[in-house]
Amino acid sequence: MTKRRAAILLSSFLMLSASAFVAAQTSKPKLSASAVQIALLDVGDIQIPPEFRYAIYEQIVEHVKASGAFQKVYRAGDHAAAGVPDLVTLHTKMEGFKEGSQTVREVTTVFGATTVDITATLTAKDGKELMSKKLTGRVRFFGENLGVTNDIAKKISKLVNDAYHPGV
Repeated sequence: MTKRRAAILLSSFLMLSASAFVAAQTSKPKLSASAVQIALLDVGDIQIPPEFRYAIYEQIVEHVKASGAFQKVYRAGDHAAAGVPDLVTLHTKMEGFKEGSQTVREVTTVFGATTVDITATLTAKDGKELMSKKLTGRVRFFGENLGVTNDIAKKISKLVNDAYHPGV
């Protein structure tokens, strides 16, 4: 191997190592809280059937509990949450909803998808925003329209779990 090739190889290795080090230094720190309170879904002006609205909320509660990211999960309005010093609140805001058709989905597998767009935001007890992300839940091929509620709840739960347990 020539000296020039060795120098190029060494400099390439050093640049890659340096960029990995910088990336590790700039990654977001893990958030910490022992409890979360899940606020009711804010639908704003979006026309959504009540069964979807309540199913999304219930699915989010169940998935966040199952994730194990928090020692305690409180529902909206639970007064016991007021005494938790490191409580965070999960807010969900409906950004869009399109109810598809299960029959059309199963016949065409291209059309009839049900989609729901939600912005999930975690706030500290003082109201400071800790994180926020827009997520989309879908039922594309087979399954009932209400299956979209499970899909969006899984995505919200994963987002929250990743924020409190990165790399897990």
